[in-house]
Amino acid sequence: MAVRLASIVCLLAALPAAANVAASTRTPATLTLSSGTARTRSEVLSEKLDFDCAEAEQEAVCRFEARYRLRNGTSEAEVIDAAFLGVRTHEVRVRFDEEPLPVTEGQADSMGPTSPVERFGFTLTLPPGREGELVVRGLMQLERRFLPSGYVWPAIQARHVLLSPGPPRAAHWDIDYLLGPIRTWAGNPTLQVTVRVPSSWEVGSSPDASARTLPVATGWQLRQEGEQVVAERSLTAESAPEWLNVTLTKPRPWWTQGGVQLGMGARLGDDARFMARLGYQLAAPESFLHSLSVETDFREQVVLTPLTQYATPQVAIIPSFGLGLGIPVQVLPEARPGLRLLADLHFGPLGAVLSWDHHPALREGTDSFSRLILLFQVGL
Repeated sequence: MAVRLASIVCLLAALPAAANVAASTRTPATLTLSSGTARTRSEVLSEKLDFDCAEAEQEAVCRFEARYRLRNGTSEAEVIDAAFLGVRTHEVRVRFDEEPLPVTEGQADSMGPTSPVERFGFTLTLPPGREGELVVRGLMQLERRFLPSGYVWPAIQARHVLLSPGPPRAAHWDIDYLLGPIRTWAGNPTLQVTVRVPSSWEVGSSPDASARTLPVATGWQLRQEGEQVVAERSLTAESAPEWLNVTLTKPRPWWTQGGVQLGMGARLGDDARFMARLGYQLAAPESFLHSLSVETDFREQVVLTPLTQYATPQVAIIPSFGLGLGIPVQVLPEARPGLRLLADLHFGPLGAVLSWDHHPALREGTDSFSRLILLFQVGL
């Protein structure tokens, strides 16, 4: 997939030194900075990173705030030439002890194969014995992770290629937060990461850099706060991994729009006759198809049938197979409910359907009867 950074890269240079790096990419190794040894006299005592994210036009938009508690415990002042680097990052503001610092925006060398990096430069001076808080705020846009489906199509999509948009997938956005560079500062700070997302979303981490690795919530403490889910995680710079992935997931809807079913065939047996079917089908969840259909012989019989079936996906040239259970209600020539067992086989929108209906005797003077129907069906 095309690599695109969608978060922030924060570099504080003094001789030089580096704080943390955060970026949205599935190949974070392209952003790794050598951890080296402590190069500053000033220490980072702690870091708090807060992401507040929501969806806007199918992209995740996050307001971020990075707070670094700094201390110059020496007897000499230290001047730190600082740079804040970001991709798809806007409205970057920097303050030290609530005093704004001038920020100069420019172009930096690309840290990924395709993503230009914007540089927001500023200068920080720490007098001897001074302790203070550096705060960086801004807005970033995360690019949605692309997960290819390969040659597997859910049954609802394979059977209704014309009308069904296909099952909406869960949306994943990544923030790959590089931790190693903090070690180029003196001290062993505690890193506190907080992520706020809508309550319907999930927060987790992907175990490796593969775009196909689904995230897990291991290591995160989750709690509900109003209409948001808050995820928190703490680490120390010394024991932290080189990078920490934060994956935001918007689960897919529980149902999927389907399409129309058209079938023609025959009722088998002694009372054989032509039959036709018209129905509509949807999926909820993905592997369970629900339909409502009407069948008629265009002479005397009309049957209305709600039905639910389990259907396998179509895998390359292997067709989708389904088994279903329904309640056929004969409307004409007389009202008679019954039980339907159904089996079908579909390759794309074309398929064959075999159903067996049994209508029991409901009162004296009526007989039970069963019917076997074979239809060739097309899904739109």
